[in-house]
Amino acid sequence: MKKLFLYLIAGVLFFATHSSSGALRAQDKEPKDYTINLRGTDGKNYDLTAMRGQVLVVSFGATWCQPCKEELRVLEELRNEYRDKPVKFFWVSIEPEEEASDKRLLSFAKSVKFTFPILRDETRWTYAQFSTRQRIPLVVFFDKQGRFAPPTHAGMSTPENYRRMVRTELDRLLADKSNTSPPVEAGRSSN
Repeated sequence: MKKLFLYLIAGVLFFATHSSSGALRAQDKEPKDYTINLRGTDGKNYDLTAMRGQVLVVSFGATWCQPCKEELRVLEELRNEYRDKPVKFFWVSIEPEEEASDKRLLSFAKSVKFTFPILRDETRWTYAQFSTRQRIPLVVFFDKQGRFAPPTHAGMSTPENYRRMVRTELDRLLADKSNTSPPVEAGRSSN
């Protein structure tokens, strides 16, 4: 009976990750409303799509993903480089809490040496809005109006190429004068 329950949960997670309604949204030509409202390891709820006035870099990954470690090191370097700009970085773990507790995620961040907020997407529903299949790391960008700013980028080539790609997207979004508004606090706690 326990195995049946585990298979049922795995099926639900697979469907949530591969559902066509969420996965196709990132491919649509029309602007869509995306939802990123997740709990952080700090206990706060973060509604990223409500943040205005800042460009957001949101990376999805897992502690077992070797390319994610390289990506996070690059993103931490870029976070320092863009420290004085209206840019916020977030890392979203797609692992269930049974596989990676908050304590483990914080230990992982310390070992990789990144300092931006860690959010949880245990059901992978948020992730499924941007990808039809699991390929991590996956990075998405939001402009200063809180709108999804395609493209998404999955995988990790070399740190140099990745750094250049992210820097190009950040510079493009920062230079866009049509998407300005006053900054909003980075995390909103619902506690």
